[in-house]
Amino acid sequence: MTAPTRYRVEDGRWCIDLEVRHSRQLFDTRDPAPFRERDLDAGAVQYLLTSAQEIPRARPLAVVVTISEEPEPRLPATVIVEAVRSHFLYEGEQIERRLREHLRRGQLILGVGLTALVVFLTLAELASSLPLGHAREIVREGLVITGWVAMWRPLEVLLYDWWPLIDERRRVQRILAAPVSIRYGSPTPRSV
Repeated sequence: MTAPTRYRVEDGRWCIDLEVRHSRQLFDTRDPAPFRERDLDAGAVQYLLTSAQEIPRARPLAVVVTISEEPEPRLPATVIVEAVRSHFLYEGEQIERRLREHLRRGQLILGVGLTALVVFLTLAELASSLPLGHAREIVREGLVITGWVAMWRPLEVLLYDWWPLIDERRRVQRILAAPVSIRYGSPTPRSV
């Protein structure tokens, strides 16, 4: 598989090129923390995550930040690399926390759903003691259906809703596994 023209391959890795004029553009200007602890710019983070999703999983990644007009004294490249790593380590921790909370909430919702199912199925069985006729069947079937509908959301939460978190975690892990390099000067030309 060849790399889309948006990405280039260097040393066997598909490069996510991030080009800025100066290092300050990489960071959220509203964050007063020192550079190593500062949040990355939301646009830069989104670009990195989207790129990690677009490049096939089997392909190793590299993140190349090119800074074209960095004023002196330059921010050391190690500080920028450390800031990128710290940001994505924190993102990874937040995703893990959200995943744990989601599964805990899913278990709680499952308990509520199972309780509702038992109650409605019990009521449906009790409806059998009503006089024969269409009304009895309608009430009984309505209670059975309501009981199973009460299980819809717990099953949705536990079976499907957590997959986007897994995908997000996978993208963050790919970026963390990628070497990050900082280059000063003109942007790297792309082959077409």
